[in-house]
Amino acid sequence: MRITTIAIAFLVSAACARTVKVETDPKAGKADVDVQAPGVPETWDATLAAVGGSGISGTAKGTSAHDSTHVTINVTGAQAGATLPWHIHEGKCGDASPPIVGDASAYPPIVVGSDGSGTATAHVTVDLNEAKQYIVNVHASPTALGTIVACGDFDD
Repeated sequence: MRITTIAIAFLVSAACARTVKVETDPKAGKADVDVQAPGVPETWDATLAAVGGSGISGTAKGTSAHDSTHVTINVTGAQAGATLPWHIHEGKCGDASPPIVGDASAYPPIVVGSDGSGTATAHVTVDLNEAKQYIVNVHASPTALGTIVACGDFDD
């Protein structure tokens, strides 16, 4: 009996230390409900696949909390010396002109090294909404933003 009482007390105290977070996407009508500890950031991941035969692939990892999102992107298979703009967008890979999340200038471009790989990190003053769909797009160059060379779903 004593162990049961202690277990129940532990479960109740653990539940009290959590918050319920409900987010909705008004366009899609989708809702997301989380029970989580206060202040714990949401984590986001993307596997980037080459688009249009570019040969560029990679990963993106991020955390979102307190009205901001911190993301690091890594790419491989790019041309040495290339400068590749990238952004988080609302939508799905293949969407025409999906909106950029946050200020476009918050995303420093990826500068590709001699081995064809590159990394960049961005801090965007937007807390991502888990009920929405996001992608990470890598663009061909600063002057060819309409050409996507890699894309991946940014999932929590």
